[in-house]
This record gives sequence, C-alpha cells and structure tokens, in this order.
Amino acid sequence: MQSAGIAADKSVIAVIVANDNPSKSISLGELKLIYWRKKTYWANGQRIHPINLPSDNPLRLQFSSSILGSAPSAQNDYWNGLYFHGVSPPHVLYSDEAAIRYVQETAGSIAYADACKLDNRVRPVLWLLPNGEISTNASSISCN
Repeated sequence: MQSAGIAADKSVIAVIVANDNPSKSISLGELKLIYWRKKTYWANGQRIHPINLPSDNPLRLQFSSSILGSAPSAQNDYWNGLYFHGVSPPHVLYSDEAAIRYVQETAGSIAYADACKLDNRVRPVLWLLPNGEISTNASSISCN
C-alpha cells in the first residue's frame, strides 16, 4: 500500500527501447538531451525517434516535470522557437500500448510507459519512481 500524498496517484514510468537497441542503459542527462532534441543519434549512428504521450496524460506530466523540469504547456515557446530551425518536438502517441508498439517496430525509437504495462516486446533502460527518483534497477517495482 502506498503512503498518502502526491506519490499515491503516480506510476512507475519505464523508459523503453527496442530489444535490439545496443544501449543497455541511459543516463538522466542523455535522456534530457534526447527529449529536448539536442541528441539525435545513438552511439551506433542510428537516428533517435523519441515518443511522447499527450500533454494532458498523467505519465507525460510526471515525465516532463521530473525529467525535463517543466510541464508540457511550459515547453511551447521552446518548440515554437526551434520549429523555424527545422526541429520538431518528439512525436506524440496516444497510449502506453501505442508507444510500446512503436518502439517495438521502429528502429532507434525511445519512449516511456507505465512500467506495469510492459512485456517482452521492449526493453526498459531506466525507471522513474513515483517519488521522482531515477532507478536503473526494476527490482523494487511491484505491479498489482
């Protein structure tokens, strides 16, 4: 049972890549660069395709706040400024399942989803815990 408070309505978020992605882990700094579109290629030269959930999705709000340091609505000016330089924000998909399928089928993609909705189609490389901590270990995650 979770303790009362803000963490009670948050999920464990898994950052996911395809099973054949050579990256075994990802740092918080690297993840930020990918989602701000400042890092666009994996170490093997493959283009990175980051995926977001809709801006009003609770996982997106949790991810953006914890990883990017701001709410999706506060990022509009950043993306509008980059648009004229040919840089688009990460593509938006509308569900955890859509993100999982996209990562499974699209080389170089990265996304995030509710850790309890994952299966063997994709591989998690980082977890964002409800308290805001980052983990590289899934051992503390329990799904009911």
